[in-house]
Amino acid sequence: MANFFERLKESRAAAGSPDGVELEACVRNTVAALQSSHTDGNKPGMLLGKIQSGKTRAFLGVIAAAFDEGFDVAVVLTKGTKTLAQQTVNRIANEYREFRDAEELAVYDIMTVPNLTAWEIDGHKLIFVAKKESNNMRRLVKLFAETHPKLAGKRVLIVDDEADFASIRFTKKKGSTEIEQGRIADRIDELRRELTNPAVLQVTATPYSLYLQPEEYETAPGQNFTFEPKRPAFTQLVPIHGGYVGGDHYFGEHDESDPEFYLWHPMTDEELTALKKEDRRRVRTDEALTSKRTEALRHALVTFVTAASIRRLQQQVTGIAQRRYSMIVHVETARASHAWQYTVAQEIIAGMSQAATSGDPIFGELVERSIDDLARSVTAGGYTMPEHDNIVERVKEAFVKSGVVTEKVNSDNDVQALLDENAELRLRTPFNVFIGGQILDRGITVPNLLGFFYGRSPKKMQQDTVLQHARMYGNRPKEDLAVSRFYTTAGNYNALKSVHEFDSALRHAFETGAHDRGVAFVMRDLSNRVIPCAPSKILVSDIVSLRPNGALLPVGFQTKARTELSKLMAKVDALVPSEAIDSKLPVKFKCETAVQILDLIEDAFKFEDGYSFDWEACRAAVEYFSKVASPPEERGDCWVIAPKGRTITRRRAGGRYSDAPLSYQERKAFRSLGGGLPILALLGQDGREEHGWRDCRFWWPVLVAPAQAAPSIFASSIRGNGDDVED
Repeated sequence: MANFFERLKESRAAAGSPDGVELEACVRNTVAALQSSHTDGNKPGMLLGKIQSGKTRAFLGVIAAAFDEGFDVAVVLTKGTKTLAQQTVNRIANEYREFRDAEELAVYDIMTVPNLTAWEIDGHKLIFVAKKESNNMRRLVKLFAETHPKLAGKRVLIVDDEADFASIRFTKKKGSTEIEQGRIADRIDELRRELTNPAVLQVTATPYSLYLQPEEYETAPGQNFTFEPKRPAFTQLVPIHGGYVGGDHYFGEHDESDPEFYLWHPMTDEELTALKKEDRRRVRTDEALTSKRTEALRHALVTFVTAASIRRLQQQVTGIAQRRYSMIVHVETARASHAWQYTVAQEIIAGMSQAATSGDPIFGELVERSIDDLARSVTAGGYTMPEHDNIVERVKEAFVKSGVVTEKVNSDNDVQALLDENAELRLRTPFNVFIGGQILDRGITVPNLLGFFYGRSPKKMQQDTVLQHARMYGNRPKEDLAVSRFYTTAGNYNALKSVHEFDSALRHAFETGAHDRGVAFVMRDLSNRVIPCAPSKILVSDIVSLRPNGALLPVGFQTKARTELSKLMAKVDALVPSEAIDSKLPVKFKCETAVQILDLIEDAFKFEDGYSFDWEACRAAVEYFSKVASPPEERGDCWVIAPKGRTITRRRAGGRYSDAPLSYQERKAFRSLGGGLPILALLGQDGREEHGWRDCRFWWPVLVAPAQAAPSIFASSIRGNGDDVED
């Protein structure tokens, strides 16, 4: 019967959740790219989405469309937890129920695969789900290599979900310069090598470490590693649907007329410290409703219950089924911290119950503060606030009748016990508070989230890890957003805002085609508090770093012979604006012209052994800084300066190749120029023979990053050609 994708779309539409035109295009373009020469058989593609933005829906569509195009088997790799593996199996089984009932397709957890018959192998499309854990991966490799080698000869699609997690990690062997992969990454590579005709699709919202991989892993002297490609050969963006709530809502520019303006509720570092470990001298639980050190958590809990009460009253008025809601407390990873936070939360909840029962004025004061807080954003959103007394009565009932439930979530087993039939966290009452750490990251679906109390604040924030903490992102009704709150310190908020801005810049670069040259720029912050990923993930990458006013330039080259060089330089001369020649300050011209100039100069240089220059990365940098990172009104432009008559020698007195053609005065002038455009400095060298050249003039190019650009890093195929302009 086939037509898997069309039938999947029909079943989704019948269930009231149709695929949009953009998602269908995303699916079909991804499958086409996987089949094309872009992936070179074994080079991965990338399905890039945002946190909780529908990536699973997208890759399930890709699998269905791939089956229509001749693929026979799909392997889905999930993050190494029972929860996500079970959630994935359940999701696939439900989405593909029609195909399973028609005996066209079968779905298996790798740990429970039966001894497959020829009828099953040849007559069904097969999907195997494996969590990225040693035993699972060992069984997966054995399935294709030993148990059913016939499967290895079929067309197999490997979908690596959360592809930056566990699939990529490198370490140095003790006492050696030799580099080895982590065990999970080794097993994935082993699986790829067992397959005759594989295609690999990486799926993630945090791709930084993957884009920072080299295109190929070259074996250095004394090393014997063989790694399969990890860097994406193409990128397909998962479209953002209309109901998505993400970083733009939490960290974008808003004023008091926007409900998003009220999302962030600042708290002090002292309040956060008081919750990180038990200290009854600092936090007395008998003062849970009055202590300054528990003020933020107290307000968060009371506001969450108040917000959920408001939403349920709004739903009651409009005749909509009343929903249950959730809140997350994510401060530390240690179990002892969770136990302490649970204790404090329980004392606050018990205190509110007692105060409500006894008529203590503190109850009314705390609820009143929360109502005032929420009323601002509800009004800004244009929604109706329920009657004041009705809200107070609902909140009182929630605390008095023990409707506010708290759960510690420390381990995978804890999560398993809390899941519903859809493998999502079960909401027992209308008011559910989950206290935990890492186990709540990546892929765990927390339904109807209204409150997020966040306190993870390491000295260095890894961008890929921190972004995965953002459980408040996802498909959220705008009415819910109007009563949602995010609690964290100013330091954390600003760091998270930087993470959002860097992530948005990366996506914008793909949307505008600025990464079409295959060089992905990943931003980092100037203070170096936010880094893209763990250093172990990019241990074998050749990283080029560009800070504001940093420079890329070729070094260790000789020009071509005089006759050929003269012709090439004449073509460059025709492209250089006359007003830029011998000017003390750069002038503007189009970045396309800068790229043309670099194309010509590339043909003019030959590099000595051990030296090279990544011209493609340089051209990509021009386009990135000009078309993506620059102010909108200046996009597409570039600065150029072209002083002539330089007489730099090819080698310095000590024998090293000259590597500083820019003068101190020029570097100072570039810094004072400011602005957001890149500068292409063309330094006209006389190229005299007595200075080691070919007795012919030439232009020595130096690309200088904009003064106002965010620092950027990218993985280059060349090592050691990024140089920072000196201060």
